Amino acid sequence: MTPSTKMSLSACLRLRLAIFMAGACVMVLQVLGTRIIGPHYGVGLYVWTALITVTLGALALGYWIGGKLADRRPTLPWFASVLLVAAAFVGLIPLARGWVLEAGWVFGLRGGALLSALALFFPAQFFLGMVSPYAIRLEATGAEVSGRSAGRLYAISTAGSVTGALLAGFYLVPHFRIPVLLGIISGSLACAAVLTAGAGRNSSVVIPAVVLGLLAIFGAWPRPKPPGLIHACSFQNSDVRVVDYQDQRFLLVDQTAQSAFSAKGRPRDLYAYFLSARVLLARPGVRHAAIVGLGGGSLLPLLAQGGMDLEVAELSPEIIAAARTYFGLNLPEERVHQADGRVFLRDHPGKFDVIVLDAFSGDRMAYSLVSREGFATAKAALTPGGLLALNSWGIDLRMGRPNRLGASIRRTLEKVFPHVLAVPAAGNLLFFASDTPIEPRCESVTFEAFDGPRQFGWSEVPPTTWPEGVLLTDDWNPADTLDVSGMESLRVRRRADMPTEVRTALTWE
Repeated sequence: MTPSTKMSLSACLRLRLAIFMAGACVMVLQVLGTRIIGPHYGVGLYVWTALITVTLGALALGYWIGGKLADRRPTLPWFASVLLVAAAFVGLIPLARGWVLEAGWVFGLRGGALLSALALFFPAQFFLGMVSPYAIRLEATGAEVSGRSAGRLYAISTAGSVTGALLAGFYLVPHFRIPVLLGIISGSLACAAVLTAGAGRNSSVVIPAVVLGLLAIFGAWPRPKPPGLIHACSFQNSDVRVVDYQDQRFLLVDQTAQSAFSAKGRPRDLYAYFLSARVLLARPGVRHAAIVGLGGGSLLPLLAQGGMDLEVAELSPEIIAAARTYFGLNLPEERVHQADGRVFLRDHPGKFDVIVLDAFSGDRMAYSLVSREGFATAKAALTPGGLLALNSWGIDLRMGRPNRLGASIRRTLEKVFPHVLAVPAAGNLLFFASDTPIEPRCESVTFEAFDGPRQFGWSEVPPTTWPEGVLLTDDWNPADTLDVSGMESLRVRRRADMPTEVRTALTWE
């Protein structure tokens, strides 16, 4: 086809199908980016910022270069070659992602997320960005119709993006392994290239497409499942796994341990013993308690020792299923609510004597719960004199004192509750808040722990120096960013301490 030749109807339809496919692949790749980078760097503000920045930057550069190339080589074979190169870079992602993600840690949490997104997704998104201006140049046959052509093709591309986003979020990601999805994208782009160029008539396109198909199959081919990996699934871009190592069973979300149990089914999370003991000592004899954030259910057997009627709110149905199947959760179904924690508390005003907020996704706290409005919602769900207990990452493990996140949580709690105590416990910072004084009993609580019977008392809160905190509100809640350096060092330390068998189970696809 020469620049002055009008395309046939068949060629136009093939071109538009390719445009639709490219638009869909752009959005599927962006959604997949959180599933690929998130387990290593957390699906938080920095990962989303990195992916959006890289996608928009790659598309912008692709639009510019694609328009220039289209003016020089306005032919269907060249257009098909752009699709093939995009397919090739997509096919390389499952082969390169392991060493790219590991190498990114040299640059910390923010730099690693950005450079990983750049290395893995920029090349493919750049060539996908070239597709739309190239197609506009091919279809436009004169200035009088170029505007109409551009609008039509951008509408088709956007419709493809909408379809890709819906398919990725509602169907593809929940049901397919990541390498398989990347293979589907690569293969689809290669097929679109062959179809656009004219299958059977252009060996310069067909032969590379066949090679790409083999590459996609190789990248998607399943590796043997590690023996310690018991269960793996995903929910809302978070990676959920159950891993056995020696005499321990872990529930890990985005490569961060949410719960750990011994072979006898006893919690190994020391903070859970400290928190539960202090709740039982501070409010002895209370009946109704709610736990927001289930994990593997470490708190349940400990709080149940005080005779409490427990209810749980957990957003992820996958975590609820894992807790029942692998961690012995035996609460009746009517007491385990699959719901957002704040919505659950809002719908139960004045019901609970104790509320425990222990909601995390990986190493990220549920920021909607740790705002002034979130604490006010929890207070409204408490009975008069009720106790709010909160588990947080609010302590600087390097310095052994609260960090800015902890200081901000404390400041925000004090805006809602007249009585607030903060207690460090096993690397976590626990908060207790109430509208009446918190005056614990003197005696201790004995738990049958993973290493035998242990006594836990209410020791005095050690004096400490607090950094300056900010008031966390729904309008401004920087909980994800208040201790970036601490989160970086914590993740690095955890990865260094992680046994090879566990790390292998976490990176398996």
